[in-house]
Amino acid sequence: MRYLLFILSGLFFFIQASAQKNSFVADSIGYAAIKQCEQTFPQFYREFEYIKAQDTLIKKFVFVQQPGTGPAFASPKGVITINISYLNKPKPNFDDNRLIVVLYHEVGHLHYFLTIDRTKWNPEDSEKAAFEYSLLKTKEMAEKNDCLPLATGLKFMKLRSMSNDLQDAHVRALKRMVNEPLYTGYVKYVSSKCNMTIK
Repeated sequence: MRYLLFILSGLFFFIQASAQKNSFVADSIGYAAIKQCEQTFPQFYREFEYIKAQDTLIKKFVFVQQPGTGPAFASPKGVITINISYLNKPKPNFDDNRLIVVLYHEVGHLHYFLTIDRTKWNPEDSEKAAFEYSLLKTKEMAEKNDCLPLATGLKFMKLRSMSNDLQDAHVRALKRMVNEPLYTGYVKYVSSKCNMTIK
């Protein structure tokens, strides 16, 4: 069963890569979209520049313009793909704070690929690790008095956990997470530290 999940995970990355093949944009266009974020999504821009300089797990950023797919993807080779469709034209529910959560989620995948033996990889655990990493990093921001990325992450994780799409590894991971003490602890932290309620 674990081997089957590993094969499915590989197939998932292959399908993603195939879908993205014809939508890649030049680095110059991608980084111009990132630079534009200094005005449109300033916090995302700040965090992007920080991890680009500091996180050695990131070997490369590549860029696609692919409406109708997710905002970012990570590969085991240390490559993070950014969908600049989300940067060039703001989308509902993807504000500055949500984009920060997405960014750290993808970095979380890289940490999972590095720390977990390849033979034990599976999509659900990878998503769970990525969600948990994004909570860890946005809590660090909350400790510096910026609570919104953490609160935003918790809100959308809770919402997505209510989906019935059990084919989606994100949903399966979140259904586990929202019932665990770690997630509950973050919710309590936001309530006490930030005076915000996650519904």
